[in-house]
Amino acid sequence: MRLLHVTDFHYRSLWFEWVRAHAFDYDACCFSGDLLDMFPSAPINLYRQARWVRDWLWDFPRPIFICSGNHDWWTVEAPLVDTDTRAGWLRKAARPGVSVDGAEVKLDGCRFICCPWASTPAVTGIDPVVLLVHAPPAGTLVSSDLGDEVGDPDVAAAVMTLPPMSLVLSGHIHHPRRWHCRLGPAWCFNPGVELLQNEPNHIVIDTDARTAIFHGYGREVGPVRLDP
Repeated sequence: MRLLHVTDFHYRSLWFEWVRAHAFDYDACCFSGDLLDMFPSAPINLYRQARWVRDWLWDFPRPIFICSGNHDWWTVEAPLVDTDTRAGWLRKAARPGVSVDGAEVKLDGCRFICCPWASTPAVTGIDPVVLLVHAPPAGTLVSSDLGDEVGDPDVAAAVMTLPPMSLVLSGHIHHPRRWHCRLGPAWCFNPGVELLQNEPNHIVIDTDARTAIFHGYGREVGPVRLDP
């Protein structure tokens, strides 16, 4: 199975449309959080962004798996009722073929798990998983942002308990020291972000051939063999 891994689009519509245009090249697409943009420079507010992304997902042509990131998650003061908070807007997008926070879905023999932002993944069973989690595991090359460690230690501890040959797809760190690394039983990935590109950084994973190829910063790297 060929997987497309992207992350941290921060509401760049050009990148969303790139994914749609290339979706049929893959068996499934994986998005590891921060679909929205809460930076002050964002062109529209989070509610309008969320509505646009839900519309984009409505007729997405291939299976897609998404976990929320910190830019997809906000709170409001009580007593205001807002069902879009805490990534509620993303859960509203769930339907067959669109798997979001909290989902555990099997596709072509692979078990996909989408972990919400601010949660620690808890995985049971002995079959390998494809785990989507926004923050990468701390202490790894995919979590070091230009030399500063900003990964999640709880995610790192959870990864160590995964079944052998699992894959961990993350983002959050825009400039990781490397786009892949091995941690215990799992291979971990973070494509990073280059905001000035016309197409997003992305990783192509072939679960049958056990290979991964990185595309970004105007170059292609790989394939890397995902040995057990």
